[in-house]
Amino acid sequence: MFSPPEKQQDQEEQEEMAEDGGGSEVLSSRHNDYIHDVSFDCYGRRMATCSGDRFVRIWDYVLIENNNNNNMEDSNEEENLGWQLSSEFQAHRGSVTKVTWCHSEYGALVATCSNSDVKIWEEQTPQQYQGAAKKSWTVKAHLTEARRDVTCLEFCPRTFGLQLATGSSDGICRMYEAVDLMNLSQWPIKASWSVDSSSVPSTFTSGGGGITCLSWCTSRFEPQTLALGTHTHVSLWRYHSPSRQYISLLSFPKHPGAVLSVAWAPNVGRRFHWIASCENGGALRVYQLKRNYSTTNDNNNDNDTMEEEDESNKNKKNCLELESIKILPSNQPLWKCQWNVTGTVLATSGDGGIVQLWKCDTSSGQWKCVSQINGMINNNTPTTNNEEYNAAVMINNNNNTIGSNSSGGSTATMNTMTMMQLG
Repeated sequence: MFSPPEKQQDQEEQEEMAEDGGGSEVLSSRHNDYIHDVSFDCYGRRMATCSGDRFVRIWDYVLIENNNNNNMEDSNEEENLGWQLSSEFQAHRGSVTKVTWCHSEYGALVATCSNSDVKIWEEQTPQQYQGAAKKSWTVKAHLTEARRDVTCLEFCPRTFGLQLATGSSDGICRMYEAVDLMNLSQWPIKASWSVDSSSVPSTFTSGGGGITCLSWCTSRFEPQTLALGTHTHVSLWRYHSPSRQYISLLSFPKHPGAVLSVAWAPNVGRRFHWIASCENGGALRVYQLKRNYSTTNDNNNDNDTMEEEDESNKNKKNCLELESIKILPSNQPLWKCQWNVTGTVLATSGDGGIVQLWKCDTSSGQWKCVSQINGMINNNTPTTNNEEYNAAVMINNNNNTIGSNSSGGSTATMNTMTMMQLG
């Protein structure tokens, strides 16, 4: 039976994606509890995992030595690259919920959070230990300003300096800045502001609401801007230099469920931004933003106010406005969404350990799921309602690798990571 050209093209794209995603690697995480977060560094060669066992583990993508293949050719070296555990350390006294990397321009730094505490860690020079180089991590700063649980944290783009944004259940976003790069023990608060999160269900988190997720805009043509997700909606905030505070730039329509994850794809090679968010009810939304170039000029202004007018027009030109909202159908409750480095592929994960890849047809503007990847060790489905199967997804920006952690079973001891190569 002959298929329409559009359906044939869709089938060919899905087959191509399936062929490219054939390679996978299952790693033993060595964690003794659920893995809460996975984070890659800026080059995609290092990975950090955190878990409920209070430990953070650092993985390096290096050449794995194989004694059985002594005559290995140089052309096969890439096939022997893999993830290897380089160091591990106890980060907090409680469950470590988030971990994030800083840009390598400022060194090997990671930030972690547990309950209301945030710690910043720095990797030390490897020391010789029993004939092998051993890497160690030391605490450089301990941030305890939050009054409730810290739910998200992320370093800002390197062009704006060494800054760390944190969101907590008290509804306050705090911006820390390392003013002296030679003394990383000092992280004063650069700015802090409260995000309106009214009508928040008190049963969702122990903190009773507040900020649930955040994502920075990495575009070099935009001022410091980040998206914050709460239990009701997604809002954009931008740094205002004269007042030295973050002001509300845009607020999206309210969600019927709590926003669990938000990801920003900057306008790289296109005229608009994309912001993806997934909510507690399982809906996946993609917001399309464009710049508002409309300005109001008053020819009667005198020369004294010309500078203020130029500054005002500049702010209006940099203003973003919501152009459209796309709701993508998903057959599973979603927990995490993430873009690739070019902002063309959106990956989502949720219950069942299924990672879905979404792409937008530029001609029609419609989104479609081009591939589904099973991140579980096997294809078994949950047998009881008490067994949780979820996956946290992070796209490696350099080698297009998806890292997912799958947890399941009647106890919280079975934890593995599945690395899938997209090609």
